[in-house]
Amino acid sequence: MIKKIATDGPPGVQAGLDALAQTPEFTQVLQEEVTARNLVLEDVTPCISSIYYHASKRAPGNDPIITIYTEDHSMEQRAVLAAFLRIQRRWPHGLGWREAKRIR
Repeated sequence: MIKKIATDGPPGVQAGLDALAQTPEFTQVLQEEVTARNLVLEDVTPCISSIYYHASKRAPGNDPIITIYTEDHSMEQRAVLAAFLRIQRRWPHGLGWREAKRIR
């Protein structure tokens, strides 16, 4: 609807994420996440191509705020998820999100 994810490519959420990951905006935000987390970009970028698969296995349902639990994802995966979520937060009707440890 807001033309952030191309409609002329392969169908599916991961394909849309892959296309979004090619944008300068994503590259900048991902680099910020990598730097803030003291990671290496070359270790983080391979996570992009499978992030939807890994995140969807851990999604507990529909919550008003998306929570990335530190125990559910590697540091590299969390950097990728945070980059995507930071970008979409700027869009109209963007979803709130946070990172947290699970309280057991």
